[in-house]
Amino acid sequence: MAKQTKTKAPVKTAKAEVSQNLPTESITVFMENRYIPYLIIALLTFLIYSNSLWNGYAIDDTLVLTENKFTKKGIDGIGDIFTHDAFVGFFGEKGSKLVSGGRYRPLSIATLALEYEISRKVKGDNRDEINESNIIIGESDKYLAPMASHLINVILFIFCCLLLYEILKSAIPSKNPFYLSLSFLATVLFVVHPIHTEAVTNIKGRDEVMGLLFSLITLWTSLNYIKENKIYFLLLGMFSFVLGLLSKENTITFFAIIPLTLYFFTKAEVKQYIAILVSLIIPIGIYLLMRTSFTDVGITEDSPEILNNPFAYTNGSFELKYATVIYTFLLYIKLLLFPIHLTHDYYFNQIPYVKFSDFGFLFSLALNAALVIYALLQLRKKTIPSYAILFYFITFSIVSNLVFTVGILMNERFMFFSSIGFSLLLAYLLLEVGRKLKLSSNVLLYIFIGITSLYSLKTFSRNFAWKDNFTLFMTDVEVSTESSKIHTSCGGDLTKMAEKEPDSLKSKELLKKSIYHLKRAIQIYPTHSNAWLLLGNALYKLDREPKEALEAYEKAKTYRIGGYYDAFYNIGCVQVENGMPEQSIGNFLSALDMKPDVFECKFNIAEAYSKIGKFDSAIYWYNEAAKLRPTEANPYYKIGTIYGRQLGNLDQAIVYISKANQINPKFELYYEDLAVAYGLAGRIDDAIRTSLECLKVNPNYAPAINNLMVSYKLKGDEATSQKYAKMLTQKTSK
Repeated sequence: MAKQTKTKAPVKTAKAEVSQNLPTESITVFMENRYIPYLIIALLTFLIYSNSLWNGYAIDDTLVLTENKFTKKGIDGIGDIFTHDAFVGFFGEKGSKLVSGGRYRPLSIATLALEYEISRKVKGDNRDEINESNIIIGESDKYLAPMASHLINVILFIFCCLLLYEILKSAIPSKNPFYLSLSFLATVLFVVHPIHTEAVTNIKGRDEVMGLLFSLITLWTSLNYIKENKIYFLLLGMFSFVLGLLSKENTITFFAIIPLTLYFFTKAEVKQYIAILVSLIIPIGIYLLMRTSFTDVGITEDSPEILNNPFAYTNGSFELKYATVIYTFLLYIKLLLFPIHLTHDYYFNQIPYVKFSDFGFLFSLALNAALVIYALLQLRKKTIPSYAILFYFITFSIVSNLVFTVGILMNERFMFFSSIGFSLLLAYLLLEVGRKLKLSSNVLLYIFIGITSLYSLKTFSRNFAWKDNFTLFMTDVEVSTESSKIHTSCGGDLTKMAEKEPDSLKSKELLKKSIYHLKRAIQIYPTHSNAWLLLGNALYKLDREPKEALEAYEKAKTYRIGGYYDAFYNIGCVQVENGMPEQSIGNFLSALDMKPDVFECKFNIAEAYSKIGKFDSAIYWYNEAAKLRPTEANPYYKIGTIYGRQLGNLDQAIVYISKANQINPKFELYYEDLAVAYGLAGRIDDAIRTSLECLKVNPNYAPAINNLMVSYKLKGDEATSQKYAKMLTQKTSK
């Protein structure tokens, strides 16, 4: 093979910026240091996101971390993460069919599993293996480390920003001081923009950050391949592109961004384009093979649920769907320019459907079409605005709902990639306006500092909203006033707070607020099954009246496609508590059909059978419950009491209550009833022994003292019996 000649393609500068007058002040040696802009970018990024380090978990963090059964297995769960849809770890197998197109982002979730593995080891977790019996689901897990997760997100974002500056600086050289260069101004605008808070501050947003980081690395390697013509840059780019795709699907848009960038800023040869495109096609092929192998849903299959498919209520109307989609383009531009009213929730019906005749659609179509046409007309001239606009629309395309449905009409994190194009365009316009108005460098800097200060303050303050679910919901409901989902979330969390509130009056006030939000959710979305379920919960907790609660649960059951376990189960629980045990059995059994292995459901079926006197059936279901939780004492105790009190089989009663007592030797009631069973069976010495063991657990437990008094009397030991009689009198008189 002939030795490859090393060639360096000169970097071609697009029409970028006109040199500004240098500041009259002398530039210090410090400011001339080449590392200063990198330091400023890193420190600025860290400072505006530093308050996020004290946040906990919010919204989708449950899906990928706190309640994800794969992530919570640490390293042992990584295999499952890579071989399942992203939602299966939380929802189970049905998760692969919940959202249009499915979701496959294993790498970002795997980093959370690795984090959890390290955190639990550092915090002294002694579990050698995490399995279904010892896994800890939920935020109460003491081995979680939210600060570490937030810190990693911020560090990853810092790397994104540094790499973005490096790429822009290389592609768009400047004769100005760095602080007046287009690359620096654009990067700083990207750093401080408030629309990024969801991607950076929400731990789940790591998929966005990692996706962009690896996309930028791939772009950087491609640019360096053009400069150096070294094959290892292609190999590194292939590797980083695979990692990006495995982090977030949006990475695939860089298959177009990379050649676009080469066209604008280099004199790459055709063979170099081909080499780079081939090096990108291979990772795409690997990713698509993995995605199709491990996910079930095709990208064209839409969910019938409005909260997972925003076009479910268009009845297939082309006009309603695409007019509304184009209208959201205008809302995104508004948010980029004026990121004042931010929210995580754009679910039904926050953005109502619009038609082709609506002004919002017409204006959005005209504005966005004008931008695209301008960019295409300027394509041959290779201008910065053309590149910025095309960058914006190409990266936006995959989440725009034009290509395929993404599960929600719009979302602020969808702008994470695209805002690079916006930041570049805004920085360019600022420099261009300064040039045309002949503004001094100082005035230009003051304007820029003013814009970035406002953005930074908004970003910093917005981070506080992401403290936890409740804070986020109660903050964003003021913006997303027409979203059924956020009202449902507020109602659910207010009910949880009411349960924890020790003051009964405050608890009732919280429940009333919960009911208000849940009724508002239902007003917006009358068939929202989850809102009906939570409304039933709140109503029942408020006054313990079953009628309204049962009506709400029936609505929840009716409106949930495919059945609703929680609705059937809650109906059964209310019926058991309110003298309707026979009716409850059918509901519990229906719930069990949907989730066959739920301990509480089987236990409550047993309770219902016991209440209606069908003791054989009760024993059967208590045993079924015990199979699910062999270390749970209560089912064995319940079986023992049925044998002893209802069936007169003291031998079996002793067997089962003894087993309950062995499982939980700290519970006085088990000792008490076991001693009684021994006494009734004539095993007085065993009754005495059991009661004495009970007093070791609780020396003041009156029933045990009473059992000893009776047992010694039956044994003929009157003196000892009287001793315990006096002790009992002393205990009960206090």
